[in-house]
Amino acid sequence: MPTKEITKHDIPEIAARALEGQLEQSGTFLYSSHDTIKPGEIYFLGLNPGGQGGPSLGERLSTLLSREENAYLDEAWDNGRGSYKPGEAPLQKRVNWLFNQLVANTRDVLATNLIFMQSRDASGVSNEQAKLCWPVHEALLSIVCPRLIITFGNSSFSPYGYLHALYGGGQRYARAGHGDWSLKGFNAQMAWGEVFVAGLPHLSRYDPTGKQHVVDWIKNGGQE
Repeated sequence: MPTKEITKHDIPEIAARALEGQLEQSGTFLYSSHDTIKPGEIYFLGLNPGGQGGPSLGERLSTLLSREENAYLDEAWDNGRGSYKPGEAPLQKRVNWLFNQLVANTRDVLATNLIFMQSRDASGVSNEQAKLCWPVHEALLSIVCPRLIITFGNSSFSPYGYLHALYGGGQRYARAGHGDWSLKGFNAQMAWGEVFVAGLPHLSRYDPTGKQHVVDWIKNGGQE
């Protein structure tokens, strides 16, 4: 029998099944609206939600397919050093600049995290949690069918590191334009075709704004 095609309406059930036993934890599934669960060119992937407190994953599931907000445009953020109007926090501005340079509308890009569970910092998450969340990403990716996955965070334990361990492939490097930090990338063969995975340093610490060579490197699939 042919495999049933997954639609966005299957995502809450897939997530509830994959994360059984984790749904009481605070966390977030999407940073973009539910309207981004559709075919698109880019899939944007961070590590996990920061901070503490907030709705549980179970509560998030109940509103997953009605979420209209985009966290990078519509939310007022407080990063501990200051409070910002919607879209004005440094991380939000960096993300929006990057998408603008890639000729993408931030509202159209599915934005999520490798790990949905919230923690104060990266020490609070693990590879085992990433494995629990991965079936949800497989389902989302099968709907979006992106040609480009942008990860922010490219260390050994990062969304980029997880994808490279999963899909392999020779890596390409370029200077990030900040100290000795690098851009990393590789081509992954997925069910719908070849996908370029671009790993940027974590955007809370790395500012790509104005670095045209970074944009060109991403557009050129890691070729300088």
